[in-house]
Amino acid sequence: MTVTSWFDIANTAKRVGAKYPELVAAQWALESGWGHHTSGKNNFFGIKGKGTVRQTKEFINGKEITISDEFKDFSSPEECIQYLVDRWYKDHKEYKGVNNADNRNNAAKMLVSQGYATDPKYAEKLIDIMNKNSAIVPTEQRTTSTKISLKDAARWYGGHPHQIVAWDALEASLTQGQLEAFAKAYRASNAAPVKPAAAKPVFPLAVPYYYQRDSKTGHGERSCQSSAIAMCIEYFNSALIEDDDDYLKLVLRYGDTVSQIAHKKALDSLGIKNQFSTSGTEGELIRILNLGCPVPIGILHRGSLQNPTGGGHYVTLIGYDDKNFHVHDPFGELDLVNGGYPKAGPTDGKNQRYSRASLMKRWLINSSSDGWYWNLTGNK
Repeated sequence: MTVTSWFDIANTAKRVGAKYPELVAAQWALESGWGHHTSGKNNFFGIKGKGTVRQTKEFINGKEITISDEFKDFSSPEECIQYLVDRWYKDHKEYKGVNNADNRNNAAKMLVSQGYATDPKYAEKLIDIMNKNSAIVPTEQRTTSTKISLKDAARWYGGHPHQIVAWDALEASLTQGQLEAFAKAYRASNAAPVKPAAAKPVFPLAVPYYYQRDSKTGHGERSCQSSAIAMCIEYFNSALIEDDDDYLKLVLRYGDTVSQIAHKKALDSLGIKNQFSTSGTEGELIRILNLGCPVPIGILHRGSLQNPTGGGHYVTLIGYDDKNFHVHDPFGELDLVNGGYPKAGPTDGKNQRYSRASLMKRWLINSSSDGWYWNLTGNK
């Protein structure tokens, strides 16, 4: 089994005995960044034991610290899920499994009280993930404590393959009469008028490219964020700045080029609506791009793909397809697998296609929702 979706995890968890398979799926999403980061071989849950040594974050006396620890290796994802369920969901030796909880939220809290995680907000994070994604859990997997609502599913619909499968399954379960009744209500003449959905923009967006290393300010080697944002400013209103150096000089009036506060003040002074976030998701990037807006994001550009490092680097997303993000990289062409820039010429970073899966491993570091980005959608 290739573990690529919430469905894969929930289906397997139910089959091996988890009373709350959506809780197992939430642990998978939180612990492995939706399957992108394993702690050991086929270890999607941070299960410790003899195997792979990695750095991890723990909460000791209320303080988060980074330590090296050993994580168990598994022969397959199924073996890992079975191990988790047998020892934490079912009763195991003197331990009462979380299957004993009367609902999934209390089961999440039991994981913390029984010592599964040291993060004091672990249960809160799992509950939040379940609340946001419960609509994609198959109906037969839901517990009686979970209220099912189609509007919740619609709220989180993003056209992803697993969502399309779910909608197709729902349609197949309805009679022709039920489908016709739904269509009639949906198209009712007395319903509030709905604006037609805007056509998907043509990618890559026609965003100007700036090369950070040709800066005449003396800050070129560390001005990636300035160049990435300047590309967007030019796209929205070319009359506001002459080039990325012009914007960089404005940023330096308010602070350092790596300071988000300085950038916010510079953007505010230009009348560019902006919001900086450290909790981005891949879905949010797609949503913004679908609005026809470029997105500056902060990634880790050094180290291997499995262990990215570095102080951070900014690139500008200008589109996407099924497998890639279209990217303006102000430094050059990034080696996504090994890190670094083997090609760093004036146009090497222009209109690159970076693998979506690989780029997300360099953007979503500890979870599926910790990406750094600038939201500039208010300027469209």
